[in-house]
Amino acid sequence: MGEDSFVEIDHSGDVGIEAWGDTPAELFANVTAGLLSLVSTGPRESGVERAVSASAERSDDLLVDWLGRVILAAAVHGEVYSSARVNAVEAGSARGVLRGASLAKTRRVFRFDVKAATFHQLLYETGAGGRYHARVVFDL
Repeated sequence: MGEDSFVEIDHSGDVGIEAWGDTPAELFANVTAGLLSLVSTGPRESGVERAVSASAERSDDLLVDWLGRVILAAAVHGEVYSSARVNAVEAGSARGVLRGASLAKTRRVFRFDVKAATFHQLLYETGAGGRYHARVVFDL
């Protein structure tokens, strides 16, 4: 993930991420990094690893499902994630691992209470040179 991996975009009442990647897995990782930066900032913490998987027929639906599962994992397990590794995005499925800490042990500073990834203004495309590009708006 380099400087061009994602940017935060303003959206009235919500917040979004626009991200790029050379592969679908890199794009998913960069969008996830953007999501995690919206939720909290601070030291990258470890101690918790959480496997995540998603499935959907279309790539844009898969991205929204993946992000929803990241948000759900944090809420269900009482964890805050500082990084994600996306192992594979292929034929309707995505798999990866989130890393972070329990809410009780985190030193991260919280920014937004992200409730969901939405389909509003959702964009998932392959641009010039085969680079992948996505835009996702999150409900706060």
